[in-house]
Amino acid sequence: MKDSPYFEIRLESLGGLGANLCGKMLGELGVKYLGLNGAVFSSYGSEKRGSPVSSFIRWCDGEQEILINSPIREPDILGIFQESILKKYPWPDIRKMPGKMVINTRMSGEELEKNYPWLSGTVYFIDGISIGMQTKSRINMIMLGTMFKALEDEELLRGQNILEIGQKMVEETVGKKYPDLLEVNRDGLMAGYAMAGKRVLKSEHQAIPTESHEKWLWGYANAPIGGVNPLAGSMASNDLSASRNGYMPLFDETKCIHCGLCDTTCPDMVFQFKKGTYKGKEQMVNRGLDYHYCKGCLRCVTICPVNALVVGKEAEHPSPEWFTPDKDLVALNIHWTEKAADGYITGESYLTEGREEAGVK
Repeated sequence: MKDSPYFEIRLESLGGLGANLCGKMLGELGVKYLGLNGAVFSSYGSEKRGSPVSSFIRWCDGEQEILINSPIREPDILGIFQESILKKYPWPDIRKMPGKMVINTRMSGEELEKNYPWLSGTVYFIDGISIGMQTKSRINMIMLGTMFKALEDEELLRGQNILEIGQKMVEETVGKKYPDLLEVNRDGLMAGYAMAGKRVLKSEHQAIPTESHEKWLWGYANAPIGGVNPLAGSMASNDLSASRNGYMPLFDETKCIHCGLCDTTCPDMVFQFKKGTYKGKEQMVNRGLDYHYCKGCLRCVTICPVNALVVGKEAEHPSPEWFTPDKDLVALNIHWTEKAADGYITGESYLTEGREEAGVK
């Protein structure tokens, strides 16, 4: 183990990817199967797909006690369940780059190093979305397998085979509760372990820029006067596309009867309606999806009575944001304009058109 009595893991994710369960299983792995003491808890707001989720796992030797329950800010291993989280660096709640990172990404190790030059230590990377679509397993089981890959050379294992132990844990937990799902979850676990890439970047840990902590880790001495919140929320700058799990709804305007059921069932106001004509009558008509907000829940596909909305594979309709860490909104708008109806694509493009119609530059 490290000099500190605790071995600490932190998972950063979005609601719906299963990081909370993954954290619980890592905690159980340490306590029940490795003979360690452990503590696990998660931090999240509304239990809603796409909302931020953090999970914290602490282990220590069995004869020691865990006497703290604070969030982990200097993890030994940091798990990133969605590559878009990397774009939020520097993270205000993490004070030091971990020695190891596990990242769910479509990028190769070379691309990660090029696009995120601040990454350091050993990076394990896995295309969890593609593997999940092939194995029908959830992202959390795939990430759990890759976490095992990152853990296998740690001293706290004392030479035990973590993959064998992990398989046994899955059989005794998932297998007993959901026997019909045991095979796909085991497949996801094995794929996450076997297909993970590894790249050693910089040999020394890097500290997160201190200005990020001075600015956001406020206390009584440096909090803004009057409790002012300088982070004004804006749906135009939000991006829920990162929470899609490989599938997305595709809209066929020629079949749409503009009944509005998709808009009624959509939890994130994805559909854009505007005054138009349908069957010779003036009414509000569906102009397509705003994929900037769409998180891939596919409720609209289920409720559509005329199959104007169908399930599509996201990999067949790639967005430039998958390949560039700095999103170019102009390029994004142009790309999706070719795929959707009448250019109602992202929050920014929708607002821009609204401004133009109102005569505002």
